[in-house]
Amino acid sequence: MAFLDVDPDCWLLALNYVCTVMNLTAERSLGWRPPMEVATGITQDISTLLCFMFWAIVHCARYANKQPGSQKGQEMCGRFVGFAFDVGHALTFLVLTNDTRKVIKRSVLRLADLPENKIRMD
Repeated sequence: MAFLDVDPDCWLLALNYVCTVMNLTAERSLGWRPPMEVATGITQDISTLLCFMFWAIVHCARYANKQPGSQKGQEMCGRFVGFAFDVGHALTFLVLTNDTRKVIKRSVLRLADLPENKIRMD
């Protein structure tokens, strides 16, 4: 969290993200199989892990029927905080909005072209 300058009140979102990644990543002690595959017997799709990094700045649609005062087609900015496995298809994500500080679920995101999204190697 310190490396990405994550807000301290988002520790539970960060923990959930790390647990998800660890459950979908192969382990030597399990014969190079992910824990979720061992537990369920189903080969897991890890393509969701490759889309965004935690705390990346993303843009997503703001829906007029759900948020008062917004226009259809408008975009809002937020932070990528995880995966929504309980809603939609496999590529549905959790976004912490900048304006309301609420976690919303969206399947169409785009990465903001900002220096904060570049990986620092120092």
